[in-house]
Amino acid sequence: MHQSDVLILADGIVAKHLIDRILEDSFTSNRYHIVYMDQELKPESFGDNFFFYNFDPTSFTKLSTLFTKSFKEVVIVLGNKIDTVASYQNVRTLDKNISIVLFDRWDLQIEDKNFIKIDANEILASRLFDYLPNVPVIAQNVGLGHGEIIEVLVPFGSGYVYRHVGTIEQKRWRIAAIYRNNKLILPSSNLMIWPNDLLLLIGEPEVLKQVFKSIKREVGQFPLPYGINSYLLVDMERNTKAQIRHILRESLYLHSKLKDRKLFIRILNPNDFELLRLFRDHESRSVEVMVDYRYRKTLEVVEEDLKQRRIGLFILHHREFLQRKMRRYLHSLHIPVITLSFEQLEKCGEIVTMLTPDKRLENISSPIFDIAIQLGLTITLYEDHSQEQNETVKRIVEHFENLAHIFSKRLLIKRAQTNIIKELMYQEHLFILYPFTEGIANANPFNLFYTDPLKLFFKLNRFHQIFIPQD
Repeated sequence: MHQSDVLILADGIVAKHLIDRILEDSFTSNRYHIVYMDQELKPESFGDNFFFYNFDPTSFTKLSTLFTKSFKEVVIVLGNKIDTVASYQNVRTLDKNISIVLFDRWDLQIEDKNFIKIDANEILASRLFDYLPNVPVIAQNVGLGHGEIIEVLVPFGSGYVYRHVGTIEQKRWRIAAIYRNNKLILPSSNLMIWPNDLLLLIGEPEVLKQVFKSIKREVGQFPLPYGINSYLLVDMERNTKAQIRHILRESLYLHSKLKDRKLFIRILNPNDFELLRLFRDHESRSVEVMVDYRYRKTLEVVEEDLKQRRIGLFILHHREFLQRKMRRYLHSLHIPVITLSFEQLEKCGEIVTMLTPDKRLENISSPIFDIAIQLGLTITLYEDHSQEQNETVKRIVEHFENLAHIFSKRLLIKRAQTNIIKELMYQEHLFILYPFTEGIANANPFNLFYTDPLKLFFKLNRFHQIFIPQD
């Protein structure tokens, strides 16, 4: 390995620790030239790659005698501001291009192209910050040090608990390693994340901030992380008075149960003053009614509304959802959508979803449990009789059973004897959940011959339905 000469101007306790660290943990064959004033800085024993000079580094004449050598780098670690600045100026006068690393406790204002300032106060504050609860630990001395490498401890209530690594969509970030029981694990797609796992994440800093919040977010906060408010769309021309009253009642019930901060109600095509008065009577600090008297196009109004508000749940009548243009638009928003039927949510006892042999359900398991907990519903997984031996289905069931144990939530696994859709059609008081796929967004309600049961959602629209976007 190539030997480099490094000059260290040392004084004070930090310099003492630095020299001790170099003596103990030197992995290179660098030659260290150390200028010191305090005799305690010089160790009793050291290797033949250490050279010590006892003089004041602020002396330009004495320091210049060392610059007959070609130093790779100069490190300045001194105990007071005046000596630090003077020594820096001496070095820069002797060599205008040499790389200088300077220990700074005084917020020195030095601009230099070949200069690295180690801000002691910032480092100490950052290190103390790392020990605060629920904050990401950012790698300071690896990579760019800008937050592209962080570690995060997975809490028991996290939506990432008991998920397989391969089911977590990792765009612009990666789970690079998992530390479990003081052992390093290089994750494979089939590895399951456990509570108290320490994840090492690599990615774009801004993306990792959101991932950190997502991992730390415990179940019971829906509609987070999609948004903080709910939005109800009511078209008075498309619905009868009874339907509108029912839509309002069901939406207010959802708002009372979920953790949304505010319910925004958008009324289109107003044509009944009595109904408008009914909506106005329910206005409060957490319910805002907005009436469009200009009779604009539906999507034009909705797009304008959603730009201004952090909507995490979109509510509408199932008849509006059957319009393919509306479905495609809602799918593009990547937020949950609830379509209301004529049933009463208050009477629903279970939230039902259909098991399919892919990873979509595991991706949205967190919001499923979140909604079930807040609405007090049993979770039922409906399985096709032909999927009994499917390994992917078994893994999804295992995942849900683990989560049910963590959250003390009742979970039922039901196997359809014939056709899932037909069996569900004859049941009562269900709240049916779907992963909001592109197939659902583009499905044709007049096509009754889909083999994918998710695309036949319209056959079950006598129930309330919720469509959850995938990761």
